Amino acid sequence: MTLVLLVIGAVVLLSALLYNSLVTKRIKVRRSFAGVDVQLTKRYGLIPNLVEVVRGYADHERDVLTAVTEARNRALLVSGDTPEQRSTAAEVVTTVNRLLALAESYPELRADAQFRFLMRSLNEVEAQIAAARRTFNMAVQTYNTAIETLPAALVASRLGFEPETYFEASPGERLAVTVDLTG
Repeated sequence: MTLVLLVIGAVVLLSALLYNSLVTKRIKVRRSFAGVDVQLTKRYGLIPNLVEVVRGYADHERDVLTAVTEARNRALLVSGDTPEQRSTAAEVVTTVNRLLALAESYPELRADAQFRFLMRSLNEVEAQIAAARRTFNMAVQTYNTAIETLPAALVASRLGFEPETYFEASPGERLAVTVDLTG
């Protein structure tokens, strides 16, 4: 009887440890996505300033300026780690890339100190977004590995632990945009 109680106690203890480990990993995934979200918010904060500087030089390019502003506004309405959020973030990248390509046509814009400052800031934020995405993807990898390997794989889905998806670059983000600001 004592042996049975010891075995039951050991199983309960190991189950609790396994469950707590999975919860901790899931929380890390969510926290890591929050880091990506913070960086995306920084990006969205820079965009109106960049649009205004470009507007002063290229006011007749309204369609590009409007597209960037609208994409940014749609992205601000979506939150959380959802396919819609990822889609709107990718749309922002695509429209900002169009804006940067437009800026290449205006040598006086490329020489503007405010424009250069905003471009440096945008480059820094993009680097921080990349770092946050790497952190998020590592957390997802750790979590997914934990729920798909033994012993957790035997109970994870029954306890509500589902695989997370990686944050992948959209087709628009994969396109290289070359902007020469030396002008």
